Amino acid sequence: MFAKRGGATGVILSLAVTLTSCTAGSGSSEARDMQEALQPVRDAQSYRMVGEFRSPDGTSTAFDAHVDAVKGGCKGTVGGAESLFFERRVWTRWKNSALDEAVQMLDDGQAATIDPVAPAEDEPAWAAAKLLRGAYMVTDLPAENPQMEGIAPVCKTGGLLAGAGGGGGDVLSESVTVRRGERLRPLTLTEGPVMIRVYVPEEGEPTVRLAEYRVDGGWSFSVRFSEFGEPVTVTPPTEQQTVSSDDVMAVLRRDPS
Repeated sequence: MFAKRGGATGVILSLAVTLTSCTAGSGSSEARDMQEALQPVRDAQSYRMVGEFRSPDGTSTAFDAHVDAVKGGCKGTVGGAESLFFERRVWTRWKNSALDEAVQMLDDGQAATIDPVAPAEDEPAWAAAKLLRGAYMVTDLPAENPQMEGIAPVCKTGGLLAGAGGGGGDVLSESVTVRRGERLRPLTLTEGPVMIRVYVPEEGEPTVRLAEYRVDGGWSFSVRFSEFGEPVTVTPPTEQQTVSSDDVMAVLRRDPS
């Protein structure tokens, strides 16, 4: 699901928690502009987040999430996998063509590659892929393996990014840059290893066009918010459509001998 098997989700989630202490003060005009730019995200009952994670080596993982900010649920795709988050549970379903990669990811790269022509039915990787085929893997959060957490860190981080518009910290206005043909002014807040940046139009009312953060070590997260107030309904799959991540991991850890 994620571009790197080293735990992209866990990194994103830990950074999201850090964001709670990285909020902007209201003293400067830059801080007020950041607060105003993010106000629609804070006020919205629902919104859409489209963006990507980027690892230190530059590998990116795309996501597209629809967030119910009232009930705290969300749904969408991450790394091409369908995923839903609701009430401390996450459900993720991979395309059949991506199951080999998904199994590798869940087993931290330890699982044997599945032979597409003559799979060994006694191999744990093949058995795990069979369990996942057509099913949603359901995981109680927090998961033992960050890679099981699907879209949940995206949704949580969106809410915490929205909250970066109020509190304490110095916001700097940086040189104007051009994104998608529009001249934008970056507003940047740095706290410890975390940098939060909000791009607003060079002139006129400060409206968030892009929000991002980066952390020492090269991890980054960027997102565009849209569709404020558009209805979002998150309906978990039925039990018959699911397989537990505990069952999947039990199969992967089975000794094939």
